[in-house]
Amino acid sequence: MTRTDEGVIAAFRERFAQIMVESGMPRMAARVYAALLVTDSGKLTAAELAEQLGTGASAISGAVKYLVQVRLVERGREPGARHDFCRIHEHTWSHFVSQSDPVLVRVQAGADEGVEVLGLDSLAGQRLEETGRFFAFLREEIAQSMAKWRRLQAAERETGRGRPVSS
Repeated sequence: MTRTDEGVIAAFRERFAQIMVESGMPRMAARVYAALLVTDSGKLTAAELAEQLGTGASAISGAVKYLVQVRLVERGREPGARHDFCRIHEHTWSHFVSQSDPVLVRVQAGADEGVEVLGLDSLAGQRLEETGRFFAFLREEIAQSMAKWRRLQAAERETGRGRPVSS
């Protein structure tokens, strides 16, 4: 890879990170996620991330902690290695979305509780009832979409049409 290629990739990495920031992700976490995303292996050590991003170890540590917590990446260590690495989950977004149900369940249950507290005769209770119905709908749609996505991925593997993502 030439220096020009590295510069182009770094510029893209920062643009993609900005998209993630604008979507609500903390800035350093977005930069770390983007760095992992544009690395062929999808795996970097904290030192490699700090070097690529021109930042300190504490910033990397906090970002990785956040990304692990929201299940976009995982930490690991190669057998015999002295340093941990951070790796993007294989099929990261389908993994992320498929893991979202517990959060959606809590929002739906909270909205349902609000309806019990406020009653459907109040505007607030009606808003909460709509919220609960929406999250029930969303959970069902996600389940159906994820099943469809898995069928599509399996069909692509069988025909060799899909590009495998390695970790």
